[in-house]
This record gives sequence, C-alpha cells and structure tokens, in this order.
Amino acid sequence: MSVDSVIKPFDCGDNELNEFLLQDAIDYQKAHLAVTYILENKDDTIAYFSVQNDKIALEDFPSRSQYNKARSKIAHKKSHKSYPAVKIGRLGVGEKFTGKGYGRGILDFVKIMFLTNNRTGCRFMLVDAYNNKIDFYKNNGFKLLRPFEDKGRTQLMFCDLLDYKDPIQTPEQ
Repeated sequence: MSVDSVIKPFDCGDNELNEFLLQDAIDYQKAHLAVTYILENKDDTIAYFSVQNDKIALEDFPSRSQYNKARSKIAHKKSHKSYPAVKIGRLGVGEKFTGKGYGRGILDFVKIMFLTNNRTGCRFMLVDAYNNKIDFYKNNGFKLLRPFEDKGRTQLMFCDLLDYKDPIQTPEQ
C-alpha cells in the first residue's frame, strides 16, 4: 500500500522514523522526492520503507581501487563518475513486529523491484544505516562504503545488485 491513504498506528521506537511516516512521507511523495510503501494488517502498520533515486560516485569510495572493484563487473567500462542507485531513505518496523523477518523481507522486495524489469537502470542499493543497524544490513548483503566512522549517527552502505542471481539469496562472493 502506498502512503497516500490513512496511516494506521505505528511505533518503531525511533521518533525520527515515526515522525517521517506520520508527518513527512506524504509531502515527500507529493514533491517527488521519495515514495513510501506501507505494510499493514487490519489494526496496525507493521512496517514501512521509502525509496528515492540516488547515485554512487567515485568520491563516495575511500579509494580509487575500491571504486574500480565495484566498477569491474560493468560491461561497458566507459568512464563514468557515478552510477545509478536506489536509496532506502527510511525503513521502520513496528516494535511489535521486530525479529520476525519483515526488515529482511522489505530489502528482498526492493531488490526484486529493481532486478525485475530493470525499472530505472538502477545498479546499486544505498542506505544510510543507523550505527546500531549496521550488522542487520551486513547480514543482508550490504557493505560499508567507507571504514566505520564513529562521528555520525549513520554510515553509508551499499550493495551491488549484480551480486544477486536470485534477489532473495545472499550475494555471491
């Protein structure tokens, strides 16, 4: 379900994520900045996520060699300074539903969205992961773009969609 309908009760334990869904998501959608999807049952919002267009650029990588490694699977190695990505702008699972696989299911769904029918020419998935969620994203095929920095609340992580033969399998190494 898209966010343009009435939103059922939701609390993921993070005020910023709650406020985005309950106050900002519709404005982001109207402004064409992000699209938010909601998973709900008859009583509650179970989870939600928003996606937006983004890019992964040479300057995002800590070294030229890591950029070249990510680029190595690109058929036409024409020199680009960036490649298209989809960014998971927000992802929240209600406290009552955590630990039941909804977060992983959402990531698998987004992979499927962009691997089937190649809707936008998207190559990478990005997320600004909260520091306490880095292991969750690592377990779902994401890598830190830079070494962990203890400076901020989030870390930029990515996964290369071409690492997935089957979008709901772990990436090939």
